Amino acid sequence: MPTETSKINACSPVRVAIVGAGIGGLALAVALSRLIPEESIKVDVFDQAQELKEIGTGIVFWHRTWPIFEHLGIADALLQHLVRKPDTERTLNLKVIKADQPKNADVFDFYQNGIPTQFHRPAMQKTLIDSLPDSVKVHLAHRLVSYNETDEGVTLNFQDEKSQSYDLLVGADGIKSQIRAELINKRFPDQKKSVEPVWTGITFHRTLIDAEKIRKVYPDHISLSKPVQYVGDGNYATTYPIMQGRTIYMSAQVIDYGKHDTCLEEAEGSTATDTQKLLSFYEGWSEEFLELLKNMDTSSQWMIKHLNPIRSFAEGRVALLGDAAHAMTPNLGSGAGQAIEDAYTLAHLLSKAISEQKPIHRVTSAYTKSRQPLANLVLEKSLKADRLTRFHSDRTPGYEGINDKDDESKKEMFKRFAVEYEALYSWWETNPVEQEVEKALQML
Repeated sequence: MPTETSKINACSPVRVAIVGAGIGGLALAVALSRLIPEESIKVDVFDQAQELKEIGTGIVFWHRTWPIFEHLGIADALLQHLVRKPDTERTLNLKVIKADQPKNADVFDFYQNGIPTQFHRPAMQKTLIDSLPDSVKVHLAHRLVSYNETDEGVTLNFQDEKSQSYDLLVGADGIKSQIRAELINKRFPDQKKSVEPVWTGITFHRTLIDAEKIRKVYPDHISLSKPVQYVGDGNYATTYPIMQGRTIYMSAQVIDYGKHDTCLEEAEGSTATDTQKLLSFYEGWSEEFLELLKNMDTSSQWMIKHLNPIRSFAEGRVALLGDAAHAMTPNLGSGAGQAIEDAYTLAHLLSKAISEQKPIHRVTSAYTKSRQPLANLVLEKSLKADRLTRFHSDRTPGYEGINDKDDESKKEMFKRFAVEYEALYSWWETNPVEQEVEKALQML
């Protein structure tokens, strides 16, 4: 049980260890360096990788995340990678099209206040790395084996490296988090179902497409200029322009319902997509949509996993962040955004705790009380979005036999779909970031 011995000492800097140099871990390092004076904090970032490679395809942040980037001073650096500057005007955020038929059919246009920002993931990663001050040290080739926690601190034990002690350990080590497993086993043994991620049955094919190839065949192809979700009976795909419109990011998702919530070794990692096999899942879809699949650049497939919701994201001197805390399906495009919100909230809490000399366990307690409800809500809504957008005639209640309906019946179904779809995103407006942060600070 934490005691007052864990109270922050104003005479020495707070030592923070961040394990995991992905988007969430790097964002936390940047946030801590922006919000807390250098003399008051010592930040070390550890990652098992030999080098920080700029890898990945597309990544989305919705408008609620942009003010965080502005506050952290990285917005200007990110602007050069965008097709247009973010604003708060009511804008088309996603055009939903039913494409499992010879000709595309508009389902509805999803409008919200503020546009989503779409990045090439390596651009986001590089921006964060370049924003780290010299005072933040990044240690590569450090594989965490275990940690030991006491009232005086938390000791990190690395493979083939010396152990090191800190005041706060943040696990930003991804969906297969070592720190999550240890935290649950030590603190929450009744939550063992959340130690390992489970497969959703979804296979996620990601690729980049040369926009010029599409333009030559379809000069006015909708995916050249707008974010689009192509939905159909059982499968769907999402596209959006990135790199100032020179490239189209595409994710095509297929599902095996019988494999939902299974733990399969073959669901690990990524492998190259078999394009012909992928095309077979979309047989009978519109030619305009199939043209995208036919022009895929090197594509990788991922078996999409998620976590069974965890009751607590933190305890004592240990906190979880991003996928380590709430790995979710990509359907709401909110996984990375939630990791940024984790980082922003935790940095604010630690900043206030340092200025008021609050104990570390008060920081982690306020962090989990504020972040766990919303992040887990988004996790659950994300999986619901996957099921809804498949229009599966046997598995989506209310949409049975949609392909056999007449036009008027389909229109009514589309209207119902729009209402249900928009409801999945309602948390954006009802839980603004600054309000959430203020609530967290009141809990400290």
